[in-house]
Amino acid sequence: MLISLRILALAGTAAATVLDLDSRQSASQITTVDLSVNQGTPVHRASGVLYGVPNTKNQIPSSFYTGMGFNYLSAGGAQFSSRGWIFGGYTARFQDVLSNFQTARQFGAQFILKMSDLWGTDGTQGSSGVYPGVNTNFTQFDAFLTQFVKDLKANGMTSNIKLQIWNEPDLTLFWGGSMSEYLAMWSHAVNFLRANLAGVPIAGPAYANAPSSSNTWWTSFLSHVKADGTAPDVYAWHHEGGSTDVNNDLQTSQPAMVNLLNSYGLHIGEFVIDEYANTGEQNPSSAAWWIARFERFNISGLRGNWLSGVNLQDFLSGLLWKNGSTYFANGEWQVYNYYATAMTGHRVATTGSTDRRMDSYAVVGTNVVRILVGGRLVTGTYSLHIKNLSALSLPTAGTISVRTRQFSFAGTQGQVGAPTDLGLASHTYSGNVLSFLIFQTDTVTTWSFEFAF
Repeated sequence: MLISLRILALAGTAAATVLDLDSRQSASQITTVDLSVNQGTPVHRASGVLYGVPNTKNQIPSSFYTGMGFNYLSAGGAQFSSRGWIFGGYTARFQDVLSNFQTARQFGAQFILKMSDLWGTDGTQGSSGVYPGVNTNFTQFDAFLTQFVKDLKANGMTSNIKLQIWNEPDLTLFWGGSMSEYLAMWSHAVNFLRANLAGVPIAGPAYANAPSSSNTWWTSFLSHVKADGTAPDVYAWHHEGGSTDVNNDLQTSQPAMVNLLNSYGLHIGEFVIDEYANTGEQNPSSAAWWIARFERFNISGLRGNWLSGVNLQDFLSGLLWKNGSTYFANGEWQVYNYYATAMTGHRVATTGSTDRRMDSYAVVGTNVVRILVGGRLVTGTYSLHIKNLSALSLPTAGTISVRTRQFSFAGTQGQVGAPTDLGLASHTYSGNVLSFLIFQTDTVTTWSFEFAF
């Protein structure tokens, strides 16, 4: 229950308005932090990127990588000027991939190699696309796999790497054969790779659509890999749909994946979402919402990339832009920077609003609590409940001064500095719960709250 108290009402400006709260908020409008539940050390689950890394080493200054917690990269040379195997060879494209891998290794990041990009199906292949195993012909694919394995070994690319055999085969943009031909190709590739690259993890199926018992691509895949022993080491799928409905949400897909694996008797291991957030969601508020989701479900996420051509392999998937050759951060990068560098200590439990449009991520550091909130393309009034303050040896009633920081956005190409410090506001609380309202007046601005103990 929300306590009647005097609160700070954030209205998307640097000014704070204090008012009396008499009305109660419905449960759908509340996101909750429970300070008594230690969820472990932060590892910045949401700090991966899809492409976004130039093939020229150190072109992007290292501070932008370390500042956003860069820890996962998925790439395969898509849309670089060179093309893939089916267009006369992949030598030049492989060098681009090698450069990406070396950048990932430089910063201690995991690398997911999109093999289908090296093959040449990066969405630009058009009618020239060739799909391995169609008409049961694997001759060219075997030559590709043989060279691929040789090149990985020669370049020290057998650790700190996961192999993604095919990107989004459930979309005709990337797979021109039938589902059964895809499944035959999958098994052929897995058996070859496991025979020749023992111990290198395979990630898949990297479907564009999230797992569901009503999706025949998923049910057929799981039935197939169970039957022939070719299940991936890491289950990967994407969350880039244009919709904000419940199906495009880890809160739906994670339990659906667990249930599917259980129903087929398959091992539940690591899950990776190697593309997340549609283009409209790439702003501070939605970024914070996705961060909260990945942290809650302990799944690694790589932000989607909606740039194209040469820009696809630059700008850390839209977190940066540049003036001439000088890079600068936009407002969304500032959220990832705060998430990666300020939110240290241990994570605590949170719950999102039941309408699934507002969420929070919280940590307890040395004598300070930090909470990042985010709305998923939503406006309106929400409330934040912070429970069990006594877990920090605070009294169950009293007054706390909370500092608010505002994360603003001026578009992908708009330079934005560190979040605006809106100052301290005094909050009275009781019942071991501190509550206050968040007035979300636009869909892109978001907030963090901090208090000492």
